[in-house]
Amino acid sequence: MLNNLPNLLIVGAAKSGTTSLHNYLNQHPEIHMCSPKEPHFLINKEIGEQRIPKGVLKLEEYKKLFEGNEDKKYRGESSVMYLLFSDISIASIKKFLSDDVKIIIMLRNPVERAYSGYQHVKRYNFMENLSFEDALKQTEKRYVNTFEMTPASRYLELGMYYEQVKSFSEAFKHVHIIIYDDYKASFKAEMKKVFSFLGVKSIIVNTDQQHMIGGWEWKSEQMKQLIMQPNRFKTIIRCILPIKYLRMVIRRLLQKGSTKKAKRINLKTEQYLRMHYKNDVEKLAVFLNRDLKHWIG
Repeated sequence: MLNNLPNLLIVGAAKSGTTSLHNYLNQHPEIHMCSPKEPHFLINKEIGEQRIPKGVLKLEEYKKLFEGNEDKKYRGESSVMYLLFSDISIASIKKFLSDDVKIIIMLRNPVERAYSGYQHVKRYNFMENLSFEDALKQTEKRYVNTFEMTPASRYLELGMYYEQVKSFSEAFKHVHIIIYDDYKASFKAEMKKVFSFLGVKSIIVNTDQQHMIGGWEWKSEQMKQLIMQPNRFKTIIRCILPIKYLRMVIRRLLQKGSTKKAKRINLKTEQYLRMHYKNDVEKLAVFLNRDLKHWIG
């Protein structure tokens, strides 16, 4: 493996704490985590070049994400759709990287993950205009029939962890799995386990800055478009305020006043999802030798 390609991958699952872990690992002097966090180079061409925003398509462009960090013990990236498309990802890792690559998988209660994933797509993607219940009914059909639809909209499939985790665990020697519940409840202990897995000195990470905070939604579609999409208002603001920091302050203030706390998942929908994931969670629990009854209880 070339020393300007990654040897550390956080492969998913989406909405399971991967963004915070990516940024915390980047604080370590022996680790470089790339920016943008999710290039998805290893699957982009296979799943459709328009599906991943800001996706990297060319090998040379991928290499540039890690340039200047050849002296680091680890060069990493965190493309969370690698787990879902495990067959494509594994083949690409073996083609471009190495069998010795370190793999980190983060898993969250699939019911919570599905609803959090929906809220995330609804916040940032203009193609999501359905209720959660309608989106669940149409998730796979919509993804297949809409060329530019993000794979993050595959709310049900993203939580079918068993085969995904099994595939990575059987394909690679170095796989570390983090349960999101543990990551939240015993953060320092889980970070020590990660550093031990990587064979680097354990450090105290700065957790002051939060990443990808969820639990909110837009008050109106109009405000979402005003803040998120290119428009005349934003062009005028850019001319009046050429300093990027000031524009960011204004954007945060506008966004704060234009959002509200997200509604709780419908209880019937929650029960449906528990039944949907029951068999998969039970198989995963046996595979990991871990009690996961609280995910489906």
